[in-house]
Order: sequence, then structure tokens, then C-alpha cells
Amino acid sequence: MGDFKLILLIVMVIVLVTVLLYSIIIVSKKKQYYTKIDELDYFKHEISNKTVPFELAKLRSTKKSERIVKMVQQWEQRWGKLEAQFITVTEQIIYAEELVSQRSFSEVDELLEETHQQLEGLNQEVEGLLNEIKELKKSEERSRSNVLGLKEHFEQLKIQYEGEIDQFTEFKEEIKQLFKDIESLFFKFNECMEDCNYDVADETIATIKIEMEKVTIIFDRVPIYLTSIKTEIRPLLKDVLKSYENLTQSGVYLKHLEIEETISIYKEQLSQMTDLIKQFEFEQIETRLMEMSQDAKQMITFMKKELEIQDSLTAGLKEVKESISKMNKQADHLSQRYDNIKSNYTLPEEDEDNFNFILNEVKIITNKYEFLEKNAQQKQTANSILCRELDEILNQMDEIEQQLNIFEHEIENLYAGEKEARQRALKLLKAFNDLKGYYQQVKLPVKNDEIKQMMGSANQMMMSLFETIGQMPINITAIEEQLKTAEDMIQMLSFKVEKEVQQLKLAERLMVYGHRYIGREGMYVVDLTIAEDQFRQGNYETVIHNMKDLIKTLEGSAFDFTFDQFKQELDCYLL
Repeated sequence: MGDFKLILLIVMVIVLVTVLLYSIIIVSKKKQYYTKIDELDYFKHEISNKTVPFELAKLRSTKKSERIVKMVQQWEQRWGKLEAQFITVTEQIIYAEELVSQRSFSEVDELLEETHQQLEGLNQEVEGLLNEIKELKKSEERSRSNVLGLKEHFEQLKIQYEGEIDQFTEFKEEIKQLFKDIESLFFKFNECMEDCNYDVADETIATIKIEMEKVTIIFDRVPIYLTSIKTEIRPLLKDVLKSYENLTQSGVYLKHLEIEETISIYKEQLSQMTDLIKQFEFEQIETRLMEMSQDAKQMITFMKKELEIQDSLTAGLKEVKESISKMNKQADHLSQRYDNIKSNYTLPEEDEDNFNFILNEVKIITNKYEFLEKNAQQKQTANSILCRELDEILNQMDEIEQQLNIFEHEIENLYAGEKEARQRALKLLKAFNDLKGYYQQVKLPVKNDEIKQMMGSANQMMMSLFETIGQMPINITAIEEQLKTAEDMIQMLSFKVEKEVQQLKLAERLMVYGHRYIGREGMYVVDLTIAEDQFRQGNYETVIHNMKDLIKTLEGSAFDFTFDQFKQELDCYLL
């Protein structure tokens, strides 16, 4: 019994401890959730208490443009929607407290997470709205700050103008009008700021800057422009005109440069500079002044060049005149020689046409020079143009002189060609006669019909060649053709004669060599008899072939060496 009580007591203690521990855990967990709920509620109040309503109230209380009114309305609508979301969040927080008290912890976790995300989104939206409102205020502050700097600069410009007013006498009215326009723009700016019309205010500031820039440019550049015109451009144009007049009087042709016309145009443009300044055409002014300066300097350079060219032109005309004279003398001399040649030589028609063309070119270039020389004397053409034309004449003269030299060389070649042709013909005749004599001296049993025929043809060809050489006018081309044909024929004839003589020698040697076997080999007597008969008929090549084969049957291949020795000893290089 005692043991049962003890066990019961232990069980009760355990149950009590368990219940106590559970209660502690539940209380601790609730405390944690209430802490999270308090944090979310604090976060909500922190977001909802931001200064959006205050900023919107300030904007509503001020005079503002239609655009700003619309913006404020839109912001208020957005804030109204955000406030509705704050109510929803508040309700979710209250519901979360109820869930905690009911120990619905799983639902609480989900709800708290959802609420936290909502608050994060609300915070971003509120911050965005507040930044837009602040940006509007910053725009106002920026505009007022910018205009303060511009006003200070404007006051400085007015002070500068009063101190330098003598420099801007011609532009007094324009500057006063600019000042007036700028002051009107400042007034317009103030009106825009009062109406909270910041966009138009910014546009007005930009316009003020442009107008003030015009004033600044006038103050900075106009004195430079006026000084440049007075101290550089006008004196430079005056120098150009003076140099032009002096050089023209000294005989230098300069009308092609159109200097007087250009100077007149530039003087007119200078008279228009004041109007361009008043129109604020500063880029056009700078361009024109730069062009005037560069062109004036260039005109001086061109005039100096024309003066320098004059001396070289005079020397060039003298040199070319001498060359023209020499060329005409050469042409006349060649013309006389050509007339003589035509009576002595037959020339191609195209050669005569070419020579007449060259002679005509000589006349043309001579006339061109005479015309150029006349223009130079009259001084009615620019020296640079005359020099260019003189260079063209020189180039053409070089080509004509080359053609004359070529033709002169061809004439010399005619004489040399005739002399060479006669020498070749005589040399060929001697070679032919020597060949005939040599062939006649050779003891041939029978004369070769082909060689006899060729001898006859060659003899006739030589007679025709010397007949052509003796004809007047001499046709070098025909002689050259006949010479070439005759030389080829004599060469071929010489080859055939020499070959036949070598065949004769080698056939004789083989027959003599073959007779050593008659006493020992009676069966070969018939073969030798046939060979002798072929020899007497002039068939030397047949004799050589047959005797070689015959002897090889007796001596074998060793006779090949002996046969080569025979050819070498007899100088039979053609066989």
C-alpha cells in the first residue's frame, strides 16, 4: 500500500511538472508573438506618420499653377489609397493578437509574414511619394539659386558696359534692348515661381542665359572684331591693292587674279560688319574675316609668284626659241636627205606618211611658239599661264625631237643596210662559188641529181639577187628577203654536199676494209661486188649500211668501235 502511494505521488508530480512546463512554453511563445506584433504596429505608425500630409497641406495653401494643382491632386489620391491600406494592416494586427490568444500559432506566422511584406511595400510607396514632393521643392530651390547667380552676372555686365561704353557706340541701342529683354525675363521668372510653374521658370532661366551670352560675346568679341578690321584687314587689303597697281604698271599681267573685283567685294562686306554684329551673326563674322585675311595673303603670294615667273619666262622663251631653230634645221636637213633617199631607195608608204606627219608637227609647234612669244611681248596673258603653255611646248618638242632622231637613225640604217646587204651578197656568192668548186673537185662516180638541181636553183637565185641589188631605186626589203632565202638555200646545199662527200669517204673506207676478207672468205665476194656496183651508182648510204652489217657478221660487235673510229678519222660528223 505504501508503494502504491509513492508511485501515485511520483505520477502526480510528473504531471504537475509537465503542465507547468507547457504553461511556461505557451506563455513564452505568446510573449514572442506579441513582441513581433508590437514591432509591426510600430513600423506601421512610423510609415503612416511620415510628413506626406504636411507637405501636401503646404502645397495646397500656396498659389500654384494648373500643373502643380493636378500633381497635388494625384498625390492626395495616392495618399488616400495608402491610408486605406494602413487600416487594413491595423485590422490584420488586431486579428493576429486574437490568433495568439487562441494559440493558433501556425496561422499567426503566415499572417505576420504577409503583414510585414505589406508594410515593406507601403514604406516604399510612401518614400516614393515623399521624394516626388521633395523633388518639386528642390526644383524651386534650384531655380531660385540659379537665378541669383544670373542676376549677379547681369549686374556685372551692366557695370562693365558703363565702364566700356565708348567701345560700343554703334551698338548702344542693341545693347540697351538686350538689357531690357533680360530684365523682362527676370520678371517673368518671378511670376512663374509665384505660380509654382517651375518648368516654365527653368525655360526662362535657359533663355536668360542665352541672352546674357549674347551680351558677353558682344563685350568679349566685338572689340576684337573692330580692332582686327581696323589694324589688320583694311591695311592688308590696301597693301594688296597697292601691290597690284605697282606690278601692273611695271608690266606684270594680273587681271586673271581678279584682285580689284575681290577687294571691292571685301570692302562692301566690311561695311556690312556692323549690321552682322547687331544681328549677332558672330560665326559668319569670324568666317568672313578669316577668309579675307587668308585670301589677301594668298593674293600677295600669287602676285609675287607672277613677278618671279617673269624672269624665268624670259629665259625659257629664249631657250625654247634656240631649240625651235635647231629643230627646224634638223627637219629641213632630213627633208633634203629624204628626197634623195626616195630617188635611190624604195620606201614603204607608211614611212613617208610618218615623216610628213613629223614635219607637220614641227610647223605646228613652231607656230605655237611664235604665238606664245607674241602674247608674252604684248603682256596680255598671265606669266603663269604662259609658263604652263611653254612647258607644254617643251614636252611636245621632246617628243618631236625623238621622232626626228628616230627617222634620222632610220635613214642612216638605210645606207648601212644597203652596204651590209651588198657585203652579205658578195660573201654568199663567194661561198656558193667555193662550194661549186669543192663539189666539182670531189671524185664522185655519179653526181647527185638533187644536189645538181639545187645547184641550178641556187645559181638562178644568186643571179636574181644581184639583179635586184642593181636595180634603182633600191628595195632593201626585197633584197633582205632574197638574201635570207638564198642564205638558207646555200646553207642547205652546203649541208647536202658535205654529207654526200662524207658518205663517199666512209663507203670507200669500208669497202677497202672489207677486201681483206676476200682471200679467206670467198663467199663474200658476191657481197663486195654488189657493194661496188652500188658505189658506182652513187648509193653511198646503202653501201655504208650493207658493208657495216657484212663486216659485223665476221667481227661481231667489236666492229662498232672500229666503225666509230673510221667516222672520227674521216671527220664524218654529219653521219
